[in-house]
Amino acid sequence: MDLDESLFKKALKIQNFDFEVIKVTDKTIEFLESIDLCSEVIVFFKTFSFREEIEFGNVYFNCVNRIRIENLEEENKEIYKHNLLIIGSGLNGDPIVLNTKTGNVGYLFHDILWEEENIEDLDKIYIDLKMSIGTFFYKSVTEEDFPIDAYEAEDYIK
Repeated sequence: MDLDESLFKKALKIQNFDFEVIKVTDKTIEFLESIDLCSEVIVFFKTFSFREEIEFGNVYFNCVNRIRIENLEEENKEIYKHNLLIIGSGLNGDPIVLNTKTGNVGYLFHDILWEEENIEDLDKIYIDLKMSIGTFFYKSVTEEDFPIDAYEAEDYIK
């Protein structure tokens, strides 16, 4: 799975992010392994595990040790069981998700996710931007019109 780690590092540099890597907790690792996340992504998360979330322009990459907590929250309806892992958020709160099977990053409409009782088909609320984690966050700081939520992502891919 190509994560484009070098682009993620470039995005961090553009943001002047002076990062000190912290240990990913055992609970977080156990969760990631329990959902059969590939080892490359786990290594990526260990490499970019920081004390706080990172702002990339108008989008955010979660603190890695919060990924387990956020994905297990009631309102997120166990989307991780459907191969979508929340790794950040857009400006309006739309979750940024990693498709754990394809490696693509995209958005979920948070209003539908959190307000609908039963979501039968996540594909209806998932906008796949067909780009890696590194590419997504790099473009978020280098492209002026990069989408900051699911609505803009819909227009972006048209």
